Amino acid sequence: MPGTLISILVIGAALLLAVMVIGPALFGAPWHPISRRDLKRGLDFCGTKPGEHLIDLGSGDGRVLITAVKEYGLNATGIEIDPIKVRLSNLRLKLAGVKDRAKIVRANIFDTDFREADILFIYLTHQALDRLFPKILEQLKPNAKILCYRFCIRGMAPDKVSADKTIFLYTMNRGTRVDQFR
Repeated sequence: MPGTLISILVIGAALLLAVMVIGPALFGAPWHPISRRDLKRGLDFCGTKPGEHLIDLGSGDGRVLITAVKEYGLNATGIEIDPIKVRLSNLRLKLAGVKDRAKIVRANIFDTDFREADILFIYLTHQALDRLFPKILEQLKPNAKILCYRFCIRGMAPDKVSADKTIFLYTMNRGTRVDQFR
């Protein structure tokens, strides 16, 4: 009997992990959290200013929000569709003491309004970016920054690219246009 219980728990944990990791891949990107080092490189790279509002699309466990608030003085909103990650994020935000400046919204990124973003943090696949980008162009305010990790915005010229080509910074300028390759 104890062996059966252990087997059930192992299978249950494997199914939960599959739902958390494989499921999101169908909607935009698999869950592959950014390392603390790369996150700090990205936030340094885009020249954040205290008080700016960062929106993290597909915020996972909330690590981007916590770092943005605690170490950079930003206000932060995470958009996450997975209810398990939303609960985990809310717990992490509470434990980190940043609930007054960070929040998690359970929503689909394709149905979200991000007009308030000064910085839009994106770690999504090219396919998700291609689908989302027209909405980004329509909604982001002038001078907002788009910080992409690992995946660039195809057909667009970034303002800056990290030496290892994993961080791409785009700055909205000229109204709601990003310079395109010529």
